[in-house]
Amino acid sequence: MASLEFASPGNRILSDQVASQLRDAIVRGQLGPGQHLVEKDIAEAMGLSRGPVRDALKLLEIQGLVVRYPHRGTFVAGMAMRDAEEIYSLRGALETIAVDYAIKYATDAQFDELDRIVDCMVERIERSYTQAEATELDLQFHDALYRISSHTRLQAAWAALRGQVSLLILTHRTLQPSDFREKGVEYHRQVVACLRQRDIAAAHAVVRRHLASSFDTVVAAAQMSEAASQVAEKAPANSLASSSEPAP
Repeated sequence: MASLEFASPGNRILSDQVASQLRDAIVRGQLGPGQHLVEKDIAEAMGLSRGPVRDALKLLEIQGLVVRYPHRGTFVAGMAMRDAEEIYSLRGALETIAVDYAIKYATDAQFDELDRIVDCMVERIERSYTQAEATELDLQFHDALYRISSHTRLQAAWAALRGQVSLLILTHRTLQPSDFREKGVEYHRQVVACLRQRDIAAAHAVVRRHLASSFDTVVAAAQMSEAASQVAEKAPANSLASSSEPAP
């Protein structure tokens, strides 16, 4: 067999780690819409070469969390109304398929995994928690739901959308800080109950109600973010550090 050549995985592993840190900073609001992300400055802050940072920014661009403008650089993406509409409509479609396949293929033991995550939610609300922590628990539940669906292409689609969904969930939680305590646990309990009963129609109804309510909350935030994004298109916003990239 002819010899094969493979690239070293080192940069890919580093770029994933860089992307994870930047993604968390965006989701937690530490990097806001329109903020300029400069490769050189990020690399210096992390003690890395620019290659992994460049790859990380490309990954975040694919995930819709940053935007790149020719001759200007990369900026944290704003969340316009149209973005929110597309994300929620796509998430609704994906989640519907997820519950369909979970009902068809998942075992009761796998539903137990979902219940354990909901139990963690209950434990968390009995003590203090941040909205970022609540968002992460929410995402863990949905990660597990997609995993037990055993639909590999669906899991890939969710992975591509997850970063944007996390941003919207955190926006929802920030605007309605009591929502996780008052509604979050109950919603996820209802989903698990429908799955255990193998009731597709009821599961669809629960998902639709929840996403519709969440979307209404995020609309106002999306409008504000859209305004910030329009400002970024006209002139570079505050950068992660002073930029050495050419001005527009």
